[in-house]
Amino acid sequence: MNIFNRFIVTTLLVLFASQAFATQPTVTKIERTDSKTILITFDQRIKPIADILSQPIEGIFYIKLYADTTFYLGSSTTSEARKPTPVNPNDNGFAMQWQWEESTLTAIDNDRLSEITIYLYFSDFKNSAEASLFSYTKTFNLVWQNGLTITSTNTFPANEKAASTTHTLVANDTAATFSITEDTSGFFSLSGTHNNTLTFNGTTTNYESTTKSYTVKIKATTGDGDDKNTTQTITVTLNDLNDETPTAITLTGDRTIAENTNTGTELGTLSATDADANDTFTYTSSNAKFTIDNDKLKLNATLDYENATSLNT
Repeated sequence: MNIFNRFIVTTLLVLFASQAFATQPTVTKIERTDSKTILITFDQRIKPIADILSQPIEGIFYIKLYADTTFYLGSSTTSEARKPTPVNPNDNGFAMQWQWEESTLTAIDNDRLSEITIYLYFSDFKNSAEASLFSYTKTFNLVWQNGLTITSTNTFPANEKAASTTHTLVANDTAATFSITEDTSGFFSLSGTHNNTLTFNGTTTNYESTTKSYTVKIKATTGDGDDKNTTQTITVTLNDLNDETPTAITLTGDRTIAENTNTGTELGTLSATDADANDTFTYTSSNAKFTIDNDKLKLNATLDYENATSLNT
């Protein structure tokens, strides 16, 4: 074997050894550093791969953000591409930390999540030993939350047709001022200190209609900046009142009664038509020949065909 061939073989063996024993970069920490920034820390420095002409390839993170089955970024089958930037890279462009801005975090804050699962697929990154990264999935705490949040509940009940039902708005900063940003029904208004009293005017509402709940979007603010503004959608659910009059009474049974039928015989079952759901009814009869037991109509006297051929209850 000539010297040139020995050099090639030796070079290949060294290259193989460096690949075989190179340690794959791994993620050691994921954190949120401000309202829209996610920071990834690795156990060693990495950088985007360079091609044969020493031109850098743009390293990309392919990402999903989800909680249980709710996807805030990507879907169960797709990921979104993000180009991260290095934090304190060395002269060769290697860095242990990479970050990017993620506006989706605002939606996560609005849903008040304390943690989120992230799926990362690293494309075109390597360490100094040419070892590449693979995919990574981890649930991490959202260590930074929007500074301002609305802490009062986002639901409250109101009686149908009620003139006004109030709900107190509370934020984690007492200086917050509230405003209405969306009110399609026109039933909501604000008053009080910093507009913190939300009033629902349900005079024209009716539980028996198709609409049984109403929403309003509230904004709280203490100034400029993402961390000083937040929104909340509040839902009012109507209570069904016993405010409708029964419109009909129905007797289910045979209305033909043979004379001399025994007293106490059950003649049929009474029911009422009423728009109010789940109402209960009390029945009375103005005819002493009948008695009512709950919803059962019973004979209260012996009947004689020669005296009367029909009776009203």
